[in-house]
Amino acid sequence: MPNSQGVLEYKCPCCGAGLAFGESTQKMSCEYCGNDFEMEAVQTYNASLIEPDSPEVEWSDQDASGWSEEEQAHMQVFVCPSCGGELITDENTAATFCPYCENPAILQKRLSGGIRPDYVIPFKTSKEDAENAFLSLCKGKKLLPKMFTKKQRIEKITGIYVPFWLYDCTANYKGNFSGTHVQTWSDAQYIYTKTDHYLLAREASANFVMIPVDGSSKMDDTIMESIEPFDFSTLVPFSPAYLSGFYADKYDVESQQGLPRVQERVDTTMSSLVSSSLAGFTAVTPSNSFVQLADTTAKYVLLPVWMLNTNYEGKTYVFAMNGQTGKMTGTFPICKKRSTAWYFGIAAAAAAVAALVQLLIL
Repeated sequence: MPNSQGVLEYKCPCCGAGLAFGESTQKMSCEYCGNDFEMEAVQTYNASLIEPDSPEVEWSDQDASGWSEEEQAHMQVFVCPSCGGELITDENTAATFCPYCENPAILQKRLSGGIRPDYVIPFKTSKEDAENAFLSLCKGKKLLPKMFTKKQRIEKITGIYVPFWLYDCTANYKGNFSGTHVQTWSDAQYIYTKTDHYLLAREASANFVMIPVDGSSKMDDTIMESIEPFDFSTLVPFSPAYLSGFYADKYDVESQQGLPRVQERVDTTMSSLVSSSLAGFTAVTPSNSFVQLADTTAKYVLLPVWMLNTNYEGKTYVFAMNGQTGKMTGTFPICKKRSTAWYFGIAAAAAAVAALVQLLIL
C-alpha cells in the first residue's frame, strides 16, 4: 500500500527543492539554488511545513498481481511527497531517492521507536574522493589488467549509511601455558644444556568499548571490518537530516546475533595482551584458556560507507571505502597473461641464480 506518511524530505527554504547533507560543508545543501543551511535551521523550517496526515491510498490486489506473496511480504511502497511517484523499497531501507524526481526521501517509520539509531558518523568524504581512492588503489598492481581501471567500467558509486552495533563489555581471562627456558654453556671438553619447565597461569580483565559489528546481512562482514577503524569520538546524536542525499538501511541482524563476533574479537585481543606478558621464555605453549564476557551493552549506530561497483569481463567487483577516513578495500581481477609472464620471469631468475651458485661451487 503506497503512502506518503512517514516519508520525510527536507525542503530548501529558498527554492523548495529537496536538500541533501553535504559531506564537505557539513550542512544541508541545495544543488539547484546553491545555498547551504545549518541543520537546525532546516529542521525548524521543515517542521513548519508539516501538514496533517492524509488518508492512506489503498493498493489494490490487481496492482500487485505481478508480485508473489513472498515478495510482497518483504517490500513496501511509499509516495514521494514532491512528485507523487511510488517508492518501492525492501523492508530494511531507511533512506533512498525518488526514481522520478531524484529527490532524497527518508522513511521515518524505519527509524522510529526501538529501531531508531542512537548515533551517526556523518560522511566526511565525497563521491569524487571514492573514485580517486579506487584509482589510487589500483596503481602499482602489476598483475591487474590494464583495462580494469577505465572510468567507464565504474558502474555505480553509492554512499550508504550501514547499520552497526557498538558493544561495550568487560572481559575476564583465565589461561594456562607450558613454558620452557633453555640455557647453554660450555667448557673445554663439553657443551651443557639445561632446560627448565614451568606451568604458567594467567588471569586478566579488561574493559572494551565500542567494538563494531556489522548489523546488515546484505553487507560482507569481512569487507566492513577491513575498512576499520572509524573514529568514534566523532559520533553525534542521530538526526534523519544526516541521511538526506544518501542511502541507508536499518539493521536486520539483532544485537544478540552479533555477540559471537564480539567474543571472537575479544578473545584475539586478550590472547595477544596475555602473550606479551610471557616474555623471557625460550618457548611457550598454550594449554587452555577461557574468556568470559560480562556487562555487555550495545548501541545502534549508522556509519558512512561508499560502495563502488566496477565491471570487468562480465563480472562485478565490489569495493568499499570508509566514508569518514577514506580507507578503501576490495578484490581485483588478475591478468592471466601478466601472471604467466610474472611466473616464468620468477622461474627464469631462480634458475639463473641456481646456475650461478653451481658455477661458484665448481
